[in-house]
Amino acid sequence: MPIQFDPQRLLRREQAVSAAINAVLSLLFFSLVFGLAARPLAMGGPDRFALDFLPQGVMVSLMASLVPSLIVRGKLRKEGLRPAAGLGRVVATGVLAGLASALVLLALALLGPVTQVASLPALAFKIGYGAALGFACTRLALTSLIPGMLQEQAA
Repeated sequence: MPIQFDPQRLLRREQAVSAAINAVLSLLFFSLVFGLAARPLAMGGPDRFALDFLPQGVMVSLMASLVPSLIVRGKLRKEGLRPAAGLGRVVATGVLAGLASALVLLALALLGPVTQVASLPALAFKIGYGAALGFACTRLALTSLIPGMLQEQAA
């Protein structure tokens, strides 16, 4: 019995994997940059917690767009299907979305009323942000590659 290509299932799986991987990577990079000791982190100097949203937003969105897109493009080719969008456009769109979200968080962190945040809630936020951004960018990328197929499945 041949295995049926199910784009909805593939999308759900890739989103879940991306969210989990980016949550773990966010934890690891936070621990490398800020450590895991409970302490206050300044939004500006010397800790520059707010600025850390930029590299996180760009890298999470890049990897969450690129890797699942490469995987799904390979699966589409095996099924004899052509991706609906080019890889460069898909990845660029994801990275721009990640950069936009990072800039919003950077502005809120620097211009908001809070000048410092406790490290453990900051860690939890960064893990959540990494997971949510990974999930969203993976969805954005994959629905750009296979939009018609997803709409047919929903109908």
